[in-house]
Amino acid sequence: MKVLVVDDEKIKRITLRDDLREANYDAIAVESPTIALQLLQHEQFDVLVTDLRMPKMHGIEFLKRVKKAYPHITVIVMTAYASVETAVEAMKFGAHNYIKKPFSSEELIIMIDKLKALHGKGKAQKRGEILPPINSNRASGLQIIGKNQRMREIFKLLETVSDSRSNVLIYGERGTGKALLAKSIHINSSREHQPYVQVNCAGKSHESLERELFGVEQKAAKGQIGRIELAEGGTLFLAEVEAIPLEVQPKVLRLLENGEFERFGSGNTIKVDVRIVATTTANLQSKVRKGEFREDLFYRLNVIPIFLPPLRERVGDIPLLINHFLDLFSPNQFFHIVPEAVDLLMTYPWPGNVRELENLIERLVAINDGQEITVEDIPIELKLPAPLPSDDTLGETSFHEIIQSTERELIAWAMKKTSGNKTQAAKLLKMKPSTFRDALAKHIDQVEWEV
Repeated sequence: MKVLVVDDEKIKRITLRDDLREANYDAIAVESPTIALQLLQHEQFDVLVTDLRMPKMHGIEFLKRVKKAYPHITVIVMTAYASVETAVEAMKFGAHNYIKKPFSSEELIIMIDKLKALHGKGKAQKRGEILPPINSNRASGLQIIGKNQRMREIFKLLETVSDSRSNVLIYGERGTGKALLAKSIHINSSREHQPYVQVNCAGKSHESLERELFGVEQKAAKGQIGRIELAEGGTLFLAEVEAIPLEVQPKVLRLLENGEFERFGSGNTIKVDVRIVATTTANLQSKVRKGEFREDLFYRLNVIPIFLPPLRERVGDIPLLINHFLDLFSPNQFFHIVPEAVDLLMTYPWPGNVRELENLIERLVAINDGQEITVEDIPIELKLPAPLPSDDTLGETSFHEIIQSTERELIAWAMKKTSGNKTQAAKLLKMKPSTFRDALAKHIDQVEWEV
Protein backbone atom coordinates (compact mmCIF):
# COMPACT_ATOMS: atom_id res chain seq x y z
CA MET A 1 0.00 0.00 0.00
CA LYS A 2 1.18 3.50 -0.83
CA VAL A 3 0.79 6.13 1.88
CA LEU A 4 0.89 9.92 1.62
CA VAL A 5 1.52 11.90 4.84
CA VAL A 6 0.65 15.62 4.95
CA ASP A 7 1.79 17.58 8.00
CA ASP A 8 3.39 21.00 8.42
CA GLU A 9 5.34 19.76 11.49
CA LYS A 10 8.63 18.65 9.94
CA ILE A 11 9.90 16.32 12.68
CA LYS A 12 6.58 14.47 12.99
CA ARG A 13 6.20 14.26 9.21
CA ILE A 14 9.65 12.79 8.63
CA THR A 15 9.37 10.42 11.61
CA LEU A 16 6.08 9.00 10.33
CA ARG A 17 7.46 8.61 6.82
CA ASP A 18 10.57 6.75 8.02
CA ASP A 19 8.64 4.49 10.41
CA LEU A 20 6.09 3.64 7.71
CA ARG A 21 8.87 2.73 5.32
CA GLU A 22 10.47 0.55 7.98
CA ALA A 23 7.09 -1.21 8.30
CA ASN A 24 7.29 -1.99 4.55
CA TYR A 25 4.89 0.73 3.38
CA ASP A 26 5.71 2.91 0.37
CA ALA A 27 5.44 6.28 2.14
CA ILE A 28 5.92 9.86 0.98
CA ALA A 29 5.60 12.91 3.27
CA VAL A 30 4.90 16.51 2.23
CA GLU A 31 4.42 19.73 4.17
CA SER A 32 1.21 21.20 2.72
CA PRO A 33 -2.12 20.33 1.06
CA THR A 34 -1.09 22.34 -2.02
CA ILE A 35 1.94 20.14 -2.63
CA ALA A 36 -0.12 17.04 -1.87
CA LEU A 37 -2.78 17.95 -4.45
CA GLN A 38 -0.07 18.43 -7.08
CA LEU A 39 1.47 15.08 -6.18
CA LEU A 40 -1.88 13.30 -6.36
CA GLN A 41 -2.26 14.39 -9.98
CA HIS A 42 0.77 12.30 -10.92
CA GLU A 43 0.93 9.45 -8.40
CA GLN A 44 -1.67 7.04 -7.05
CA PHE A 45 -1.96 6.51 -3.28
CA ASP A 46 -4.03 4.08 -1.25
CA VAL A 47 -3.98 5.96 2.06
CA LEU A 48 -3.76 9.65 2.90
CA VAL A 49 -2.79 10.67 6.45
CA THR A 50 -3.33 14.39 6.96
CA ASP A 51 -3.30 16.94 9.74
CA LEU A 52 -6.44 19.07 10.18
CA ARG A 53 -4.81 22.32 11.30
CA MET A 54 -2.44 23.61 8.62
CA PRO A 55 -1.65 27.04 7.19
CA LYS A 56 -3.26 28.27 3.95
CA MET A 57 -5.75 25.36 3.69
CA HIS A 58 -7.71 23.71 6.51
CA GLY A 59 -7.71 19.93 6.62
CA ILE A 60 -11.48 19.72 6.09
CA GLU A 61 -11.25 21.71 2.86
CA PHE A 62 -8.31 19.56 1.77
CA LEU A 63 -10.32 16.43 2.60
CA LYS A 64 -13.27 17.60 0.48
CA ARG A 65 -11.04 18.20 -2.53
CA VAL A 66 -9.27 14.85 -2.20
CA LYS A 67 -12.46 12.80 -1.84
CA LYS A 68 -14.11 14.60 -4.75
CA ALA A 69 -11.18 14.01 -7.11
CA TYR A 70 -9.87 10.70 -5.71
CA PRO A 71 -12.76 8.89 -3.96
CA HIS A 72 -10.81 5.61 -3.77
CA ILE A 73 -8.26 7.04 -1.29
CA THR A 74 -8.74 6.10 2.36
CA VAL A 75 -8.20 9.19 4.52
CA ILE A 76 -7.05 9.25 8.14
CA VAL A 77 -7.05 12.65 9.81
CA MET A 78 -4.76 13.54 12.68
CA THR A 79 -5.21 16.51 14.98
CA ALA A 80 -4.12 17.89 18.31
CA TYR A 81 -7.42 19.74 18.48
CA ALA A 82 -9.51 16.60 18.39
CA SER A 83 -13.09 16.78 19.42
CA VAL A 84 -15.80 14.32 18.58
CA GLU A 85 -17.62 17.04 16.63
CA THR A 86 -14.57 17.75 14.45
CA ALA A 87 -13.95 14.06 13.89
CA VAL A 88 -17.57 13.39 12.93
CA GLU A 89 -17.48 16.38 10.55
CA ALA A 90 -14.34 15.00 8.89
CA MET A 91 -15.93 11.58 8.58
CA LYS A 92 -19.05 13.07 7.00
CA PHE A 93 -16.83 14.36 4.23
CA GLY A 94 -15.22 10.97 3.68
CA ALA A 95 -12.54 10.45 6.32
CA HIS A 96 -12.18 6.83 7.34
CA ASN A 97 -10.83 7.44 10.82
CA TYR A 98 -9.00 9.91 13.02
CA ILE A 99 -6.08 9.73 15.41
CA LYS A 100 -5.33 12.25 18.14
CA LYS A 101 -1.92 13.80 18.65
CA PRO A 102 0.31 12.95 20.35
CA PHE A 103 0.38 9.38 19.05
CA SER A 104 3.12 6.90 18.27
CA SER A 105 4.00 5.71 14.79
CA GLU A 106 3.09 2.21 15.96
CA GLU A 107 -0.53 3.28 16.59
CA LEU A 108 -0.83 4.63 13.06
CA ILE A 109 0.83 1.54 11.58
CA ILE A 110 -1.65 -0.71 13.41
CA MET A 111 -4.50 1.31 11.94
CA ILE A 112 -3.08 1.03 8.40
CA ASP A 113 -2.36 -2.68 8.92
CA LYS A 114 -6.07 -3.18 9.57
CA LEU A 115 -6.91 -1.31 6.38
CA LYS A 116 -4.50 -3.52 4.49
CA ALA A 117 -6.15 -6.64 5.92
CA LEU A 118 -9.58 -5.43 4.85
CA HIS A 119 -8.26 -4.47 1.43
CA GLY A 120 -6.73 -7.92 1.05
CA LYS A 121 -10.12 -9.50 1.67
CA GLY A 122 -11.70 -7.33 -1.01
CA LYS A 123 -13.62 -5.20 1.44
CA ALA A 124 -13.43 -1.75 -0.09
CA GLN A 125 -13.76 1.11 2.35
CA LYS A 126 -16.80 3.30 1.70
CA ARG A 127 -17.31 7.00 2.12
CA GLY A 128 -18.44 8.22 5.53
CA GLU A 129 -17.28 5.39 7.78
CA ILE A 130 -17.19 6.22 11.46
CA LEU A 131 -14.80 4.03 13.40
CA PRO A 132 -13.38 4.42 16.90
CA PRO A 133 -10.00 6.16 17.04
CA ILE A 134 -7.05 3.91 17.73
CA ASN A 135 -6.31 5.70 20.97
CA SER A 136 -9.85 5.95 22.36
CA ASN A 137 -9.95 5.58 26.12
CA ARG A 138 -10.66 2.06 27.24
CA ALA A 139 -10.43 0.49 30.64
CA SER A 140 -7.65 -2.04 30.26
CA GLY A 141 -8.82 -5.53 29.41
CA LEU A 142 -12.45 -4.60 28.71
CA GLN A 143 -14.31 -2.82 25.93
CA ILE A 144 -15.38 0.23 27.91
CA ILE A 145 -15.30 2.89 25.24
CA GLY A 146 -15.57 6.63 25.62
CA LYS A 147 -13.94 9.98 24.94
CA ASN A 148 -16.49 12.04 26.86
CA GLN A 149 -14.86 14.16 29.59
CA ARG A 150 -16.78 12.43 32.38
CA MET A 151 -15.69 9.03 31.05
CA ARG A 152 -12.08 10.24 30.91
CA GLU A 153 -12.35 11.23 34.56
CA ILE A 154 -13.68 7.78 35.42
CA PHE A 155 -10.78 6.10 33.61
CA LYS A 156 -8.31 8.28 35.54
CA LEU A 157 -10.05 7.43 38.80
CA LEU A 158 -9.81 3.72 37.97
CA GLU A 159 -6.04 4.01 37.71
CA THR A 160 -5.98 5.21 41.31
CA VAL A 161 -8.66 3.13 43.02
CA SER A 162 -8.60 -0.24 41.24
CA ASP A 163 -5.80 -1.62 43.38
CA SER A 164 -7.18 -0.17 46.60
CA ARG A 165 -8.76 -2.41 49.22
CA SER A 166 -11.57 0.14 49.67
CA ASN A 167 -15.11 -0.69 48.68
CA VAL A 168 -16.53 0.91 45.53
CA LEU A 169 -20.14 1.89 44.84
CA ILE A 170 -21.04 2.52 41.19
CA TYR A 171 -24.12 4.66 40.51
CA GLY A 172 -25.91 4.79 37.18
CA GLU A 173 -29.10 4.17 35.27
CA ARG A 174 -29.86 0.73 33.89
CA GLY A 175 -27.83 -0.15 30.84
CA THR A 176 -24.99 2.31 31.43
CA GLY A 177 -22.31 -0.37 31.87
CA LYS A 178 -22.01 -0.62 35.65
CA ALA A 179 -21.25 -4.36 35.57
CA LEU A 180 -18.53 -3.84 32.95
CA LEU A 181 -16.95 -1.14 35.08
CA ALA A 182 -17.06 -3.35 38.16
CA LYS A 183 -15.30 -6.17 36.29
CA SER A 184 -12.72 -3.71 35.01
CA ILE A 185 -11.92 -2.64 38.58
CA HIS A 186 -11.25 -6.28 39.45
CA ILE A 187 -9.12 -6.91 36.33
CA ASN A 188 -6.99 -3.84 37.03
CA SER A 189 -6.36 -4.79 40.65
CA SER A 190 -3.86 -7.12 42.29
CA ARG A 191 -6.79 -9.52 42.78
CA GLU A 192 -7.07 -10.05 39.02
CA HIS A 193 -6.17 -13.76 39.20
CA GLN A 194 -8.40 -14.40 42.20
CA PRO A 195 -12.15 -15.16 42.04
CA TYR A 196 -14.65 -12.61 40.76
CA VAL A 197 -18.04 -13.61 42.14
CA GLN A 198 -21.31 -11.89 41.17
CA VAL A 199 -24.55 -11.65 43.12
CA ASN A 200 -27.67 -9.83 41.96
CA CYS A 201 -29.55 -8.69 45.06
CA ALA A 202 -32.80 -7.84 43.30
CA GLY A 203 -36.00 -9.88 43.42
CA LYS A 204 -34.98 -12.24 46.23
CA SER A 205 -36.47 -12.89 49.63
CA HIS A 206 -34.25 -12.16 52.62
CA GLU A 207 -33.78 -15.88 53.30
CA SER A 208 -32.95 -16.69 49.67
CA LEU A 209 -30.36 -13.90 49.45
CA GLU A 210 -28.90 -14.79 52.84
CA ARG A 211 -28.39 -18.40 51.77
CA GLU A 212 -26.83 -17.32 48.47
CA LEU A 213 -24.43 -14.89 50.11
CA PHE A 214 -23.46 -16.66 53.31
CA GLY A 215 -24.10 -20.29 52.42
CA VAL A 216 -25.79 -22.99 54.45
CA GLU A 217 -24.18 -25.01 57.23
CA GLN A 218 -23.06 -28.35 55.80
CA LYS A 219 -24.75 -30.30 58.58
CA ALA A 220 -28.07 -28.90 57.51
CA ALA A 221 -30.04 -30.28 54.60
CA LYS A 222 -28.69 -29.26 51.19
CA GLY A 223 -25.59 -27.63 52.67
CA GLN A 224 -23.83 -25.19 50.39
CA ILE A 225 -20.92 -22.77 50.26
CA GLY A 226 -22.00 -19.16 49.86
CA ARG A 227 -20.84 -16.63 47.31
CA ILE A 228 -18.77 -14.80 49.90
CA GLU A 229 -16.60 -17.85 50.57
CA LEU A 230 -16.26 -18.47 46.85
CA ALA A 231 -14.87 -14.94 46.50
CA GLU A 232 -12.09 -15.49 49.05
CA GLY A 233 -9.03 -13.44 48.07
CA GLY A 234 -10.89 -11.79 45.21
CA THR A 235 -13.82 -9.47 44.53
CA LEU A 236 -17.49 -9.83 45.45
CA PHE A 237 -19.72 -7.90 43.03
CA LEU A 238 -23.11 -6.95 44.49
CA ALA A 239 -25.48 -5.75 41.76
CA GLU A 240 -28.55 -3.68 42.66
CA VAL A 241 -27.40 -3.34 46.24
CA GLU A 242 -30.41 -1.14 47.06
CA ALA A 243 -32.53 -4.32 46.96
CA ILE A 244 -30.81 -6.00 49.93
CA PRO A 245 -33.63 -6.70 52.44
CA LEU A 246 -33.41 -4.90 55.79
CA GLU A 247 -33.17 -8.28 57.55
CA VAL A 248 -29.94 -9.10 55.67
CA GLN A 249 -28.31 -5.67 55.85
CA PRO A 250 -26.82 -6.08 59.37
CA LYS A 251 -25.03 -9.26 58.25
CA VAL A 252 -23.65 -7.55 55.16
CA LEU A 253 -22.51 -4.66 57.38
CA ARG A 254 -20.65 -7.10 59.63
CA LEU A 255 -18.89 -8.53 56.58
CA LEU A 256 -17.81 -5.06 55.50
CA GLU A 257 -16.71 -3.97 58.97
CA ASN A 258 -14.91 -7.08 60.20
CA GLY A 259 -14.51 -9.40 57.21
CA GLU A 260 -16.48 -12.10 58.97
CA PHE A 261 -19.85 -13.84 58.73
CA GLU A 262 -21.74 -16.96 59.71
CA ARG A 263 -23.36 -19.49 57.42
CA PHE A 264 -27.11 -19.85 57.53
CA GLY A 265 -27.98 -22.26 60.34
CA SER A 266 -24.57 -22.00 62.03
CA GLY A 267 -23.04 -20.04 64.90
CA ASN A 268 -19.44 -20.48 63.73
CA THR A 269 -17.66 -17.33 62.57
CA ILE A 270 -15.78 -17.46 59.27
CA LYS A 271 -13.13 -14.88 58.34
CA VAL A 272 -12.68 -13.88 54.69
CA ASP A 273 -10.64 -11.48 52.60
CA VAL A 274 -12.92 -10.02 49.93
CA ARG A 275 -13.24 -6.64 48.30
CA ILE A 276 -16.76 -5.35 47.67
CA VAL A 277 -17.74 -3.60 44.46
CA ALA A 278 -21.44 -2.74 44.37
CA THR A 279 -23.81 -1.04 41.93
CA THR A 280 -27.09 0.78 42.31
CA THR A 281 -29.66 2.55 40.16
CA ALA A 282 -31.21 4.20 43.22
CA ASN A 283 -30.57 7.28 45.29
CA LEU A 284 -29.36 5.44 48.39
CA GLN A 285 -29.23 8.60 50.50
CA SER A 286 -32.95 9.05 49.88
CA LYS A 287 -33.54 5.44 50.90
CA VAL A 288 -31.53 6.03 54.10
CA ARG A 289 -33.75 9.00 54.97
CA LYS A 290 -36.84 6.85 54.38
CA GLY A 291 -35.50 4.09 56.64
CA GLU A 292 -35.24 1.64 53.72
CA PHE A 293 -31.46 1.32 53.87
CA ARG A 294 -29.10 1.36 56.86
CA GLU A 295 -27.03 4.52 57.08
CA ASP A 296 -23.96 2.73 58.42
CA LEU A 297 -24.11 0.18 55.58
CA PHE A 298 -24.43 3.00 53.05
CA TYR A 299 -21.24 4.67 54.29
CA ARG A 300 -19.36 1.36 54.30
CA LEU A 301 -20.34 0.73 50.67
CA ASN A 302 -19.91 4.33 49.55
CA VAL A 303 -16.19 4.64 50.35
CA ILE A 304 -15.32 5.29 46.69
CA PRO A 305 -18.43 6.35 44.74
CA ILE A 306 -18.34 6.42 40.93
CA PHE A 307 -21.12 7.94 38.82
CA LEU A 308 -21.60 6.53 35.30
CA PRO A 309 -23.32 9.10 33.05
CA PRO A 310 -26.32 8.06 30.93
CA LEU A 311 -25.72 7.79 27.19
CA ARG A 312 -27.77 10.93 26.47
CA GLU A 313 -25.11 12.89 28.40
CA ARG A 314 -22.23 11.47 26.34
CA VAL A 315 -23.69 11.79 22.86
CA GLY A 316 -20.25 12.18 21.29
CA ASP A 317 -19.39 8.59 22.26
CA ILE A 318 -22.26 7.17 20.20
CA PRO A 319 -20.27 6.89 16.90
CA LEU A 320 -17.49 5.05 18.74
CA LEU A 321 -19.95 2.67 20.36
CA ILE A 322 -21.83 2.05 17.11
CA ASN A 323 -18.71 0.89 15.32
CA HIS A 324 -17.50 -1.14 18.29
CA PHE A 325 -20.79 -3.06 18.25
CA LEU A 326 -20.65 -3.43 14.46
CA ASP A 327 -17.23 -5.05 14.85
CA LEU A 328 -18.57 -7.21 17.69
CA PHE A 329 -21.62 -8.54 15.86
CA SER A 330 -20.13 -8.78 12.36
CA PRO A 331 -16.46 -9.79 12.86
CA ASN A 332 -16.24 -11.42 9.43
CA GLN A 333 -18.25 -8.92 7.43
CA PHE A 334 -17.66 -5.22 6.89
CA PHE A 335 -20.70 -3.04 7.66
CA HIS A 336 -20.94 0.64 6.70
CA ILE A 337 -23.37 2.96 8.49
CA VAL A 338 -24.15 6.17 6.62
CA PRO A 339 -23.52 9.51 8.42
CA GLU A 340 -27.21 10.45 8.28
CA ALA A 341 -28.10 7.32 10.25
CA VAL A 342 -25.42 8.14 12.82
CA ASP A 343 -26.79 11.68 13.13
CA LEU A 344 -30.27 10.26 13.77
CA LEU A 345 -29.00 7.90 16.45
CA MET A 346 -27.17 10.79 18.12
CA THR A 347 -30.48 12.70 18.54
CA TYR A 348 -32.30 9.80 20.23
CA PRO A 349 -32.28 10.02 24.08
CA TRP A 350 -31.53 6.31 24.67
CA PRO A 351 -33.61 5.58 27.79
CA GLY A 352 -32.05 2.11 27.81
CA ASN A 353 -28.55 3.59 27.49
CA VAL A 354 -25.60 1.63 26.05
CA ARG A 355 -27.43 -1.68 26.39
CA GLU A 356 -30.26 -0.39 24.18
CA LEU A 357 -27.76 0.79 21.56
CA GLU A 358 -25.99 -2.58 21.66
CA ASN A 359 -29.28 -4.42 21.14
CA LEU A 360 -30.17 -2.15 18.22
CA ILE A 361 -26.87 -2.72 16.41
CA GLU A 362 -27.15 -6.49 16.93
CA ARG A 363 -30.65 -6.34 15.44
CA LEU A 364 -29.58 -4.23 12.45
CA VAL A 365 -26.69 -6.58 11.66
CA ALA A 366 -28.93 -9.65 11.96
CA ILE A 367 -31.68 -8.41 9.63
CA ASN A 368 -29.56 -6.49 7.12
CA ASP A 369 -28.98 -8.45 3.92
CA GLY A 370 -26.41 -5.99 2.60
CA GLN A 371 -23.40 -4.19 4.00
CA GLU A 372 -24.83 -0.69 4.37
CA ILE A 373 -27.08 0.58 7.16
CA THR A 374 -29.18 3.60 6.18
CA VAL A 375 -31.76 5.84 7.85
CA GLU A 376 -34.50 3.61 6.40
CA ASP A 377 -33.09 0.67 8.41
CA ILE A 378 -33.51 2.49 11.74
CA PRO A 379 -36.71 1.34 13.56
CA ILE A 380 -39.55 3.86 13.55
CA GLU A 381 -39.69 3.99 17.35
CA LEU A 382 -36.21 5.55 17.38
CA LYS A 383 -37.38 8.33 15.05
CA LEU A 384 -40.10 9.39 17.49
CA PRO A 385 -39.67 11.22 20.83
CA ALA A 386 -38.86 8.75 23.61
CA PRO A 387 -39.57 9.21 27.34
CA LEU A 388 -36.61 9.59 29.66
CA PRO A 389 -36.16 7.20 32.61
CA SER A 390 -38.52 7.95 35.48
CA ASP A 391 -37.26 5.51 38.10
CA ASP A 392 -35.83 6.64 41.44
CA THR A 393 -32.26 7.30 40.32
CA LEU A 394 -30.17 10.40 40.88
CA GLY A 395 -32.79 13.14 40.94
CA GLU A 396 -32.14 16.88 40.77
CA THR A 397 -32.83 17.48 44.44
CA SER A 398 -30.09 15.06 45.47
CA PHE A 399 -27.45 15.97 42.90
CA HIS A 400 -25.65 18.56 45.06
CA GLU A 401 -25.74 16.26 48.06
CA ILE A 402 -24.25 13.39 46.08
CA ILE A 403 -21.44 15.56 44.66
CA GLN A 404 -20.60 16.88 48.12
CA SER A 405 -20.69 13.38 49.60
CA THR A 406 -18.45 12.07 46.83
CA GLU A 407 -15.91 14.85 47.38
CA ARG A 408 -15.95 14.31 51.14
CA GLU A 409 -15.48 10.52 50.87
CA LEU A 410 -12.63 10.81 48.36
CA ILE A 411 -10.82 13.37 50.53
CA ALA A 412 -11.17 11.10 53.57
CA TRP A 413 -9.91 8.11 51.57
CA ALA A 414 -6.90 10.05 50.24
CA MET A 415 -5.97 11.41 53.69
CA LYS A 416 -6.18 7.93 55.18
CA LYS A 417 -4.15 6.46 52.32
CA THR A 418 -1.37 9.05 52.79
CA SER A 419 -1.47 9.11 56.60
CA GLY A 420 -2.67 12.71 56.60
CA ASN A 421 -0.09 14.10 54.16
CA LYS A 422 -2.02 16.81 52.26
CA THR A 423 0.50 17.14 49.45
CA GLN A 424 0.55 13.40 48.77
CA ALA A 425 -3.23 13.19 49.13
CA ALA A 426 -3.65 15.92 46.50
CA LYS A 427 -1.24 14.06 44.21
CA LEU A 428 -3.16 10.81 44.73
CA LEU A 429 -6.39 12.48 43.59
CA LYS A 430 -4.58 14.32 40.76
CA MET A 431 -5.59 17.69 42.26
CA LYS A 432 -3.61 20.88 42.68
CA PRO A 433 -2.43 21.16 46.33
CA SER A 434 -4.23 24.51 46.72
CA THR A 435 -7.48 23.05 45.34
CA PHE A 436 -7.20 20.06 47.64
CA ARG A 437 -6.59 22.25 50.70
CA ASP A 438 -9.67 24.33 49.86
CA ALA A 439 -11.78 21.20 49.50
CA LEU A 440 -10.41 19.77 52.76
CA ALA A 441 -11.17 23.00 54.60
CA LYS A 442 -14.74 22.86 53.34
CA HIS A 443 -15.28 19.37 54.78
CA ILE A 444 -12.83 19.39 57.70
CA ASP A 445 -15.55 19.00 60.33
CA GLN A 446 -17.07 16.01 58.54
CA VAL A 447 -13.97 14.22 57.29
CA GLU A 448 -12.46 11.53 59.48
CA TRP A 449 -9.39 9.42 58.83
CA GLU A 450 -7.03 7.27 60.81
CA VAL A 451 -3.37 8.26 60.73
